Parts: sequence; C-alpha cells; structure tokens
Amino acid sequence: MTASSAETGGSPAQAGTIITVAATGAHAKADVPTLPVGSEEVAAAAAACERVGASVVDLEPRHDTAVPDVVSAVRGRTDLLVRVAAYARSETLATLLDSGAQVLTCPVDAPEEFVSDLRAGASERGLAVHYEVRELDDLPKLRQLCAGDSLPVHVVLVFGAGMPGDIGTLSAAVEGLPAGAEFTATGLGAAALPVMLGVLAAGGHLRVGMADTLEYSSGVPVRDNAQLVARASGLAKIAQRMPLSVSHVRGLFGLIE
Repeated sequence: MTASSAETGGSPAQAGTIITVAATGAHAKADVPTLPVGSEEVAAAAAACERVGASVVDLEPRHDTAVPDVVSAVRGRTDLLVRVAAYARSETLATLLDSGAQVLTCPVDAPEEFVSDLRAGASERGLAVHYEVRELDDLPKLRQLCAGDSLPVHVVLVFGAGMPGDIGTLSAAVEGLPAGAEFTATGLGAAALPVMLGVLAAGGHLRVGMADTLEYSSGVPVRDNAQLVARASGLAKIAQRMPLSVSHVRGLFGLIE
C-alpha cells in the first residue's frame, strides 16, 4: 500500500495529492520579469500558492540569491515544507544541508561520493532525502540507492527533457520505481499539462511552477505561480484526490515535528 492510500484508508483514486510549487528555478530575471527571485519575492509567491493548495515549495540554488536566505523568508511567511534541490551551482552541499530546509532532493545521476555525503549529512541533521530522476536509465540506480532506506521513499520525476512527457514513458517510469515509493512528477514546458493529467490517473503527486513552465497554455504566458497551483488544485479535486495539508504531507515524508 502506498503512503497516500494508507493515510486515507481508501484506494489510490480516493487518496490525496501533494501539490508542490517550483517557484523560480534557474531562469534569469531579465528574461522573465514576472519571475520571483529575491527572498521576499519568493516568500510572497509561496504564500500565495499556499492559499490555493500548495503544501511544498521546491527551491533551487541560484547565483543571484543565497538559499538559506530564501528558505528563511519562505518559512517566516508560510507553513509550507521546503525542499531544496542539491544541485552544484553556487552553494556548497554543507550550505544546502544547513539551509533550514526540511527536505533535500538528491539527483540520482550525481557522482557517487556526492550522493553518499548528501545522505549522510541529511541523516545527521534529521532531514528527509528525496530522489530526482530525469532519465529512465537512472531507475536501476535509484532502486539500488533506496534498498536500505528506512524512511518513506519519495521520488521526483521530471519529464519533458530526458524523459518525454508521453503516457508510455510515464508508465515506464512509475513501473521502474522502488516498491512502495511515492512519486511527484512535473512536465517541463509543453509537457506540463499532459504529465499533470497522467500523474493524477497514476496515483502520483503534482509539481507545478514557473521553474518548469512559463506558459499557461500554448502562446499564453503564466501570470504567476499561484495560477499554476490553482489549476493543479482544481484538477486534483476533479480527480477526487484532494490537495493534502502540510501536516499530512509532513507525516508522509517521515518528518518529526
């Protein structure tokens, strides 16, 4: 039984949906003026997304902001769980581990030593580790990594680049996950909406946000992150997989208050 079905006591169709917002990503502010970048901008965007159904915010290291400052601002204005992507951009791994985030996302294709250090550092600090997969070929390594994990396994699947956002690839990715793992998925660009619909049918969780797509529909720019979260929340409700509260998600992630 998956964690979400265990929580609701029902079938996957009745289970709830974790909605994550990836608010800023790596886009340049000069290229996307409406993108929230600074600490207070991201915190304001996160608060707006929390009001329409988000329970998790995904943050990436950027060259023009400090991750701990952004995490502090978001946690100061919201109750959202903060998940930081452990990408080697402008911050050291130690900085990311001590940023104040409750969860770190480990790219499965990262060097073995980096993955080992991340997992050890997170364990020492009581943080959850999730795993990011962008290629079907990374799934065997993922299963090996998670073989001895005691905490719930959660995987972030990213479609639209290495993995096409079609139903066949989505099905293959879900089939290749470790037994009992929960997953969140997102589609980049034009893959955003097809992946969202497929993931709801597959019993997964949703990530949306301006880090992943800058168009609401073909040729129509996204107004803001809350617009994308509101759509995801609405579709989850239509699918009878209601958006989950932060307290429920905290339990699913194995986090202690």
